[in-house]
Amino acid sequence: MSDTNVSSNSEITTMPQKTYFSRLWSTIALLAISMLIGVAHAAQRDLKEVRVAYPPSMASVTLMTGIKQKFFEEQGLTATLLVIASDLAMKSQVVGEIDYTLFGGGTGMVAAAQGLPIRVVHLPHKFADLTLVGRPEFKTVAQLRGKKVAVSSFSGAVYSSTRAMLAAGGLDPDKDVVMIPMGREPICLEALLAGSIDASPLPVPLHAIAEEKGMSLLADIEGKFEVPFSGVTVTERKLRDNPDEVKRFIRAMVKAGRYFLSHRDESVALYMNWLKLSKAIAEDAYARSIKSVSPDGLGKESAIKTQLGLIKQTTGKDVKVESVIDFTLLRQVLAETK
Repeated sequence: MSDTNVSSNSEITTMPQKTYFSRLWSTIALLAISMLIGVAHAAQRDLKEVRVAYPPSMASVTLMTGIKQKFFEEQGLTATLLVIASDLAMKSQVVGEIDYTLFGGGTGMVAAAQGLPIRVVHLPHKFADLTLVGRPEFKTVAQLRGKKVAVSSFSGAVYSSTRAMLAAGGLDPDKDVVMIPMGREPICLEALLAGSIDASPLPVPLHAIAEEKGMSLLADIEGKFEVPFSGVTVTERKLRDNPDEVKRFIRAMVKAGRYFLSHRDESVALYMNWLKLSKAIAEDAYARSIKSVSPDGLGKESAIKTQLGLIKQTTGKDVKVESVIDFTLLRQVLAETK
């Protein structure tokens, strides 16, 4: 009888202990989960937001690679992307509303030469890889005489390259064609397909999309006239007051450029998902892009020299490289990442 009582007492004593430890471990688990969530939120809060004005085109492939692969997050940054016109972007940058732009390749260098307090600190491309594309009835550049040619604006790399391709084809860009500023390249492509213009310079991969839809590829810029394409701009004030942030942004861009060039499949997938391309066109775009994407962000010396020559034609001034470009922090990053 006593044995039965002992057994009964033992069960009565043991059951609350099991319940107690079960509840204890549940509480510990919940605390651990809460701590992990708190750490994650803290890490998210620790990321510094930087506002980046960019063109939603091939000019931004390095930026998009850096975001996709979380290279900016590794550097403690989170990029808020803004799609606005290049001139407005740089004016907004000067008054502190934007931290970085990707308009430094042509427009940014011209703006700096004209006195805007900005500098180009990274060139994601070695040159502007453009193709002059025309309606199906045109087979040569010379046939564009008297026709409408759309450009993004009357300044920058695209405009200069278009003039060069027209001149190489025997036309005077000031007299023989009607140049129309139309904005971003996708808009120009739509106008070309609709027949409201006769030709337009298109970057990779829009030239391939146009060709697939029956348009004619009239001229290729490579080897004929090369100028910088895209470029990170920052204000002189930010370079002076916050070089650490600028350096981290540059480091993410360098890592992104190298990743893009060394990871074909991932880069093709980026083209397909981001620009909504077929696999065939994305593969063609990547094959062509590896010729123009810069592995170090230094661009191409001859392209920079050509751009400075164009600036002289526009302003009448001999502009030195250091007046528009500052690669000091970029060279530090490259030395650290060898």
